[in-house]
Amino acid sequence: MSNPIIEALDAAMIPFRRTHAGEALARVEETLLINTGRQPLPPLPALQRPSLFYFPGLGTRGWYSASEYPSLDSLARLLKEATPMLREEFLTRAHQGELLAYEEQMPGRFPTLDRQDWGSLYLLKEGMRNETNCEACPRSAALMETLYPQFSPSGAFFFSVIGPGTKIPPHHDTMNLKLTCHLPLIVPPDCRIRVDGETREWVEGESLFFDDTFLHEVWNNSDRPRVCLLLDIWHPGLTAIEREAITALGRVMGQFINQGYTPPWSTNGRIFEH
Repeated sequence: MSNPIIEALDAAMIPFRRTHAGEALARVEETLLINTGRQPLPPLPALQRPSLFYFPGLGTRGWYSASEYPSLDSLARLLKEATPMLREEFLTRAHQGELLAYEEQMPGRFPTLDRQDWGSLYLLKEGMRNETNCEACPRSAALMETLYPQFSPSGAFFFSVIGPGTKIPPHHDTMNLKLTCHLPLIVPPDCRIRVDGETREWVEGESLFFDDTFLHEVWNNSDRPRVCLLLDIWHPGLTAIEREAITALGRVMGQFINQGYTPPWSTNGRIFEH
């Protein structure tokens, strides 16, 4: 019996199979089998639950240190230098943009959180520029443009605002082929993030990197908003060939996901209890 998803993904792989040796594509071939149900999802760490896509061989932990990878280290240095500019532009220009409530992004996931609890000013969302917000924050948008090669296919670049007295419940996100970067811009006292069972505090100008398929939660117990710049970037454990193949496969898979397809093992965004 024909399978349109498998056939479309195999067609997208033809140019890669022609030009690259099998070893270079071994993990890509495995991820095709896993994400189309032809091979079971391997055993994962207790707190990891990707809701949409899994790529094998990328590690078994939530937190990553910038010092471990040159690409993360250079990004962290660049963002630290840009922190005063980003903070100033957010404070003076962000009101001209469009703050999106989390409930509008993921309806029904956290229905008790409104725009004041958790809002986002997207300059890049799912790989698409928000021209209104880019015009409102032109220097931030210029920085974003220099970082395009580091963004994952569904990459994001946005200001994330957690309101006073807000707790974001524990949850998992979509795919482990990317890392989430938090650049803290405004951090009141008693604001923390827990990923993979380990709690850390934000320090203004110091980037944090983590795999958001691991259980994570955030709280702001202060009386002021907490503001971070968030970026979705490629997992540094991926090779250039793997990134290229994933980008091509992602375009194909995205068409089917838009039609409602989820892998057989997918949590489909559900929150796990631990």
